[in-house]
Amino acid sequence: MSNPISIAVVIPLYNKGPHVDRALQSVLDQTSAADEIIVVDDGSSDDGVERVRRFQDPRIQVILRGQPGPGGYAARNAGIEAATSEWIAFLDADDAWLPHALAETRRALGQGAEGVSCVFGDYANDYGDGKLDAEQLKLDAREGRIDRLNFTAFIDAWFALSRSPMWTSAVTARRDALIQAGLFPAGKCNRGGDKDMWLRLLTVGDALRTSAVTAIYYRDSVNMVTRTTNTNQRPYLCGTLEALLPTGDAALDTRIRRLINFEMYCHAREAWRREARVSPTVFEGFIVKQNPYLYALLRGMASAPGWLLNLTYKARALRSAAK
Repeated sequence: MSNPISIAVVIPLYNKGPHVDRALQSVLDQTSAADEIIVVDDGSSDDGVERVRRFQDPRIQVILRGQPGPGGYAARNAGIEAATSEWIAFLDADDAWLPHALAETRRALGQGAEGVSCVFGDYANDYGDGKLDAEQLKLDAREGRIDRLNFTAFIDAWFALSRSPMWTSAVTARRDALIQAGLFPAGKCNRGGDKDMWLRLLTVGDALRTSAVTAIYYRDSVNMVTRTTNTNQRPYLCGTLEALLPTGDAALDTRIRRLINFEMYCHAREAWRREARVSPTVFEGFIVKQNPYLYALLRGMASAPGWLLNLTYKARALRSAAK
């Protein structure tokens, strides 16, 4: 019997052969089955596609794209367009779901999906050291708390966590809402497009957040976007946020301006950590009166002399060695 809430799983694949078996098996092991499983290959040069085709499941569909798309955004868009299910669950080929992931999504939606654009859960980190947090995974055995977030509450959650509340492999979104929001920004950026997508999605409808851990983020994977792209550039989502202003709500406008500044700072901080002098383009359009002290710090990171950069990196290395 088919589930009343139809869900298609979209998995972008690009040179993730060593991990895609794990990802796919986690989909097949769901206690509440997916209706479609769409793997979109971006012209991989490894054996990833062959590994996918070894799975004998009629729900699996493989779409081949000849041209790699940065960030997997074009691949996800192709999967969304090919799907016939009402909801799209995203899973990166180097991550995995816990067995209850789709059951938890359906449980959340069963409490009321009117005006909802997406559902997202929590995730656990695996650094390849065998120390995955067992306490987090105990949520496998019980249901998570369900909260409903509108756009304002979503931004507040962003500040509370110091990162986007939504992480791609723990997100399920309404297909029509994704299309209405404009899909992923394929060809427009090579990093940060997921966060931009979630912000636009929250302008279409609310999000349901479950506190249950539904996915595992494997941080020791091959060919990771976060390792092959840099942040020494203006965050793409800042343009999306700027286009929302003014909203007609002064408090919300303040939140949006604060988030613009915050994301610029995060990009600059990451570039600095990677031993690069920060490009002024990273914080172009920074709203100075919102946080003049942070702006002064960014200006310093952009104009710091080489000897200060080297001193900072040496101090960081010594601190890491001491730990």
